[in-house]
Amino acid sequence: MSDTALPTPRRFTRELTSLAVAPLLIWFIGWVPLAMVATIAIAGILALWEFLALGTAKGYPMLRWTSMILGVVLVGSFMLPGKAPFLVVFLVLLVIPAVYSLASIELAEALPACAVSTFSVLYVGLTVGASMRLRLDFEPRGGDLVFFLLMVVWLNDAGAYYVGKNFGKTKMSPRVSPKKTVEGLVGGLVTAMITAAAIHYTFFPEFPLPHAMAAALLLALAGVVGDLAESVWKRSAAVKDSGTLIPGHGGFLDRLDSILFTAPILYIYWALLANGPNWLK
Repeated sequence: MSDTALPTPRRFTRELTSLAVAPLLIWFIGWVPLAMVATIAIAGILALWEFLALGTAKGYPMLRWTSMILGVVLVGSFMLPGKAPFLVVFLVLLVIPAVYSLASIELAEALPACAVSTFSVLYVGLTVGASMRLRLDFEPRGGDLVFFLLMVVWLNDAGAYYVGKNFGKTKMSPRVSPKKTVEGLVGGLVTAMITAAAIHYTFFPEFPLPHAMAAALLLALAGVVGDLAESVWKRSAAVKDSGTLIPGHGGFLDRLDSILFTAPILYIYWALLANGPNWLK
């Protein structure tokens, strides 16, 4: 090989990773509910580890293993019936501050470290829990709802990326994410609503078209908020990606930032649609 040989191109790493993962996720969603829930839980726990790493990168003395144990307990509690998750939330709110108060760490950094740890456990635990319950609570449509969520959020992201890359001129949030544009935002929203209509007409007619498109619009907007929020946290910690485990996509937190914001919204929307007042149906 000559010294002038070009390195292997990595232009399509993002797309190839998505194509490899998508069929596996579709199989999990459709035919193996517990496997899908386990996948969501494991991905969420890995995202929590990356979130706590942001605090470490910021220089705070994080008690990562204590927070991880509580995060695993919180996520696991969503597999139990009744009000178990809410009881674990109170446990998190009590244990983390108490542990930080007693641990021999720098007092000047105890408060922000405690705040980051508590928020990360609740943020990831509750939103991952909502994703799990979305699959389990609404059978036989639970798999369709998770599929709807993933397709709308991911294709919104893809539409925004490609429209913004080719046509974007107006910066949407230059301080937080300089590459995001208003044109990309609009392209993503349109893609999300087209995706919702396609899902309605192909295999999910039980999701009325006006509601499917309205939900897609809400999910797309919430996904943008989730993505920008994570960008703020990463910039605060002076890191580019939350991790490197997913080729072309960064870490699990990078991939789940939109899902974490949107799963509770779809859960509430479908619960209201199925059991809410007649005007909503």
